[in-house]
Amino acid sequence: MYKSRGVIRFIVIAVMIAAMLVSATACGGDKEYNLDEVQLASKLLSEVNFDCELYQVQEESVDNFIALEGAEKKIMYMGSGSYADSFGIFRLDSVDSAKTAFDSVTSYLADLQDSFKDYIPKEADKVQNAVTVQKGKYVIFCITSDGENAAAIIEDSFTEVSGDGDQSNTSGDTEDPAQDTDGDETGDFSSDDDHSRYPAIESNASIKDFGNVVLIGDAAYELYSYTDKTAEKYASYINTAAKKLGSDVDVYDVIIPLSSGITLPDNYYDKISSSSQKKAIENIIGKLSDDVKAVNMYDNLMKHRNEYIYFRTDHHWTALGAYYGYEALCDAKGVIPITLDRHESVEFEGFLGSFYNDTNKNKVLEKNPDTIEAYYPISPDTSLVYTTTKGSSNSWDVIYDVTDYPASIKYSTFIAGDNPFTVITNKNLQDGSSCVVVKESFGNAFVPFLVDHYEKVYVVDYRYWEGDLVQLAKEKKADDVIFLNNLSMIRSDYLTGKLGQIIK
Repeated sequence: MYKSRGVIRFIVIAVMIAAMLVSATACGGDKEYNLDEVQLASKLLSEVNFDCELYQVQEESVDNFIALEGAEKKIMYMGSGSYADSFGIFRLDSVDSAKTAFDSVTSYLADLQDSFKDYIPKEADKVQNAVTVQKGKYVIFCITSDGENAAAIIEDSFTEVSGDGDQSNTSGDTEDPAQDTDGDETGDFSSDDDHSRYPAIESNASIKDFGNVVLIGDAAYELYSYTDKTAEKYASYINTAAKKLGSDVDVYDVIIPLSSGITLPDNYYDKISSSSQKKAIENIIGKLSDDVKAVNMYDNLMKHRNEYIYFRTDHHWTALGAYYGYEALCDAKGVIPITLDRHESVEFEGFLGSFYNDTNKNKVLEKNPDTIEAYYPISPDTSLVYTTTKGSSNSWDVIYDVTDYPASIKYSTFIAGDNPFTVITNKNLQDGSSCVVVKESFGNAFVPFLVDHYEKVYVVDYRYWEGDLVQLAKEKKADDVIFLNNLSMIRSDYLTGKLGQIIK
């Protein structure tokens, strides 16, 4: 375990952090407080045990993660992308602004917890011991396994003056972090899409509600709520990247719907609370500039919606679903996709993914695990090297044998799973072609289909990578930059903020 140094390091990074959404309770009457924010930050850095080194986010970049209207002082520290450890100290211009900021922070932390739970559950668990405080004009959060010590340091840093009230909670009481809290839907996004042109899906199974996930028979689905503010921010980052890269690089934005927008039985759309993903994709595409080539795969996926294109026990799509998304990209690029029958494939049985955990390890899902089918590139001579969050490099296979892997991590058959930076080389091509793929985990099943089209494929997982995307694309002389993002990511303030941190 590291003890974070008290040296202030001003660098912009974007990292995965998790925190607890707490139920704010008013206490203490009308009070005002004084706080030395810099001194508190130094004490947290030097006296609290964090599991990784913490680095300061530049003040002007804090709003990429948490919108704080009326903020007079913003101090925020984050760790590496594999750890939840972090803290924020914010001074607002009034108590009312602080109360609003406290709501923004707790909503943001809920979003972070939801983002972490399917990827690094042990770090999401750390959320349960997080500290969040609002006293007078100050709002503070701290994520650490040393929470009791952090809470005491924070409390001792305040001196009471007089005036307005405070909200705080260090007890671990939480509300459902999966509920969308932005509340900024724009227009009609109800799920009333016309599916008559596509294969019908019907079910007579009962529906069970698990918060942000519903179970229908032996398949689970993630609910979706469109948020216009976050979509606007996401599109602005893509537009900025395209503008900075200029006409020498083609920028593609590939937006991936969730299973609840494609394979949910038709007779259940009026029984769930979920936004229209068709309309959401169209709206996001409408925010992209002419410099960006938008890829809308909705229609192609719907044509194949009665096929095994999404897992039942996990939130990801299958490799077959990814292939139909790849077809949509090829159409946008004006190239002919390599047909599936030219690919050799392999199957791995017994996969129980994130929905299995989200439904409290439901016995129906347990008895009906998924099978992962993976397709090898047709090029016989390929290599993959990935860099870990700790900076070490390892050689791997584009498709790896996960037969003996635990049931929960068999999805890592694709491109060695989620790593900050990966380079795939197709030695059968020597034309200098290359692309940069910017992705979260949905992109893992997609990337193998790109390998046959480029001599080099550079894969960036923006949740963990800390570099400069524009600089990378220029250094590697990339022909294309391909953003691969699912709709759940695009509604997340944290993940969109994380994406924005690599577009410098």
